[in-house]
Amino acid sequence: MKIAHIADIHWGLGYPGPNSESRFLDICRVMDWSADRMITEQVDLVLVAGDMFRKADVSLEKASREIRAAVAWLRKLTAAGIEVIVISGTPSHDPVSAYELLQAFELPGVRIVTDPNAIFFEKHDSTVSIVCLPGMDRSSFANKDEYRGLPAHVMHQMMTDNIAETCQGLLKDEMFQTLVPNASVLVGHLTYDLADTGFEDVLMQNEAILTQEAVQGYDLVCLGHIHRPQQNGSVFYSGSPERLSFSDEKQGAGFWIHEWDGTKFDSQFINTPARKYLTIYLKNDDIVEFNNGLAPFWREYTLVSDAIVRIIYTCDEATNKQFDRRAMEQRLYDAGAFFVSEIRGEIARAGRMRDADVTDQLGPVEAMRKWAANQEIPAAEIDELAAMTAQLMEVA
Repeated sequence: MKIAHIADIHWGLGYPGPNSESRFLDICRVMDWSADRMITEQVDLVLVAGDMFRKADVSLEKASREIRAAVAWLRKLTAAGIEVIVISGTPSHDPVSAYELLQAFELPGVRIVTDPNAIFFEKHDSTVSIVCLPGMDRSSFANKDEYRGLPAHVMHQMMTDNIAETCQGLLKDEMFQTLVPNASVLVGHLTYDLADTGFEDVLMQNEAILTQEAVQGYDLVCLGHIHRPQQNGSVFYSGSPERLSFSDEKQGAGFWIHEWDGTKFDSQFINTPARKYLTIYLKNDDIVEFNNGLAPFWREYTLVSDAIVRIIYTCDEATNKQFDRRAMEQRLYDAGAFFVSEIRGEIARAGRMRDADVTDQLGPVEAMRKWAANQEIPAAEIDELAAMTAQLMEVA
């Protein structure tokens, strides 16, 4: 039996790009490629671990295009005899209402799950139990009487305990004991406590957590929510099949295929032809050379083609005044860039305290404030950065 595991598709219009639909078309292209690969691999079941959609608050016109794209993809799989189980993702941006609309299509071979549930799947003389744990956030619990008014850290622990009880309760359900599946699979959309979440998610405090105790007894755990493909024992994240921002720049993009051989799962990661993101860092000398009509720093030329590109540069005030950003942007497009996201500078102005002096002499929070002031960042943003720095230090 072969099971494909994909998540965090985020169909949506309005991503930064050449136009409002260009990145939506990228997602459709990659998802079509993924369906073809799953069909070629003769997959029996596809698990979609949440976040099929980008935003909860979109116009009817946008939502209908996104849902039609999802339906077309699902129909392509089921037309090839592949069954699909889809769970909803994070409620705050992946609306349950969209999944209810998918249910209304009554697609043969597709099961949509928006509440914790267990499904049995039989193929090739094997029976696999699929425990489904759709996405949840604090809002999913906050209106319940037992959670109302509780401090955030207390609610966090109660949510975590609730998830563990749900996972273990469904695994040990009386029906499971009667049918005796060959393997048990958990498909969910949340953060596993041993997962590599990356720097951007370090501040993801007080959210529901999937613990090691919660996944005990499962032969395979297929998760969505973290855009970093990874394996931690029997726990897998697929990441997103299409890169969606610069935070995905160095991440693989794709999905997993897990094959049950009768005793265990063997897993293979399939890389998709996702669009590249590329950040080019330039120093003062690079900008001087560009201003003089030279570009020896352009070693990334061969990598620019079809990529979403940004340039981050540092230079002094005099060099920056001569810098023609429009000319730089045009050079990128001439080199084949798909989209130039930004050309952003950090300008060293005369009379500033050197950053080295700032970090050597001050604590982290105050150093952040000094550095941000040197960069002429607005006061409100400095306060936010300082708060984030303080939280990071507590995590560390």
